[in-house]
Amino acid sequence: MDVPLSLIEESLSNALEYETRFAKCTKFKKNRILRCWVADGPSYLPEVLLVKMARQTKREPYNRQRDCIGSSAWKLFNEWAALQFLGKINGDKMITPKFIAGDATQGLIAFEYVSKARSFRDILRKSNAAERAHALLAHAQAMGRMHGSTYGRKNEWLSLRTSLSTHYQAETDSFDGILRTFRRFATLVGQPESIAVESELSELQEILSNAEPFSAFRHVDIAPQNYLLVDDGVKLVDFEYSSYGYSLLDAPLGPFPFPVRWECDEVLTQEIEGIYRTELSSGFRGALDDAIYYKGLLIAWIYWLLRLGPIPRTREDMTEVSDELARRCKAVARLSREIEYLPQIGRTFEQVATVHENH
Repeated sequence: MDVPLSLIEESLSNALEYETRFAKCTKFKKNRILRCWVADGPSYLPEVLLVKMARQTKREPYNRQRDCIGSSAWKLFNEWAALQFLGKINGDKMITPKFIAGDATQGLIAFEYVSKARSFRDILRKSNAAERAHALLAHAQAMGRMHGSTYGRKNEWLSLRTSLSTHYQAETDSFDGILRTFRRFATLVGQPESIAVESELSELQEILSNAEPFSAFRHVDIAPQNYLLVDDGVKLVDFEYSSYGYSLLDAPLGPFPFPVRWECDEVLTQEIEGIYRTELSSGFRGALDDAIYYKGLLIAWIYWLLRLGPIPRTREDMTEVSDELARRCKAVARLSREIEYLPQIGRTFEQVATVHENH
């Protein structure tokens, strides 16, 4: 349902404690976001801002009291708190649009409009190699900065997030799904169940669940369209699913990237990793320790390999395993051997790649 423009102006006026009026507004993204040109308001307001409305339908209208996981209120408050939190701790190195105001009753937030920005989705599809490389390096810097600056500050985030919604509960994931997927892989290549394999799977699940030692603020919805390239770097947008968790699941990961698909040669891959680790180390010194970092990286690779699939139903269907999935299996197996970590899991993926090649 559309909210009258006068009501939006009233909401922002109340939130800012200063009468705010717009010269004009245009709608886009399913009419949930308005680009508004400011006619009158506080002097610190940008000339153009975005107003984002909470998701709602006639069957499921917005209700600030219904803030259970996945609800429109839950998503709105996640984004509201994320923009405030990251704006506060990143200071002059902003990696998000500047938060302006919010109205929990009406279900809207206002933030800076990022002009002259290019979506990563367009860059990866249409730009030349040099432009893509520039964008990927800027992306690595922004993600490393977010993870590094938020490391060890979970209580600050929780305090801010719960001030918006007293019933807030972080979205939990037992990671049972990826364990089931791994067991399907093991069955396909004829690997019997063993205490050693189950021990490694338990370790994998525990580390992902506790997020240690890589607990930091995560964007979570890391689709390319949620990264905007601007003159001074990358801006991250759309934080509706954000929360603290295993930060390497958001990171730019390796020669066969997990999960966002883009092409990198070995030199660019190393540059991306170097920039990301340097920024991450600003808050987490362990990022510069290869023994710590590459164990964390391997876990993130395994997670995304098992999440992305698709997994064939029978051994005879192994020919249907995509070449990309086979390459990812090889990458996981190789890293597992190199750092001597989770060897049983690594061997399973190596067998998957071998069976695929033999078919």
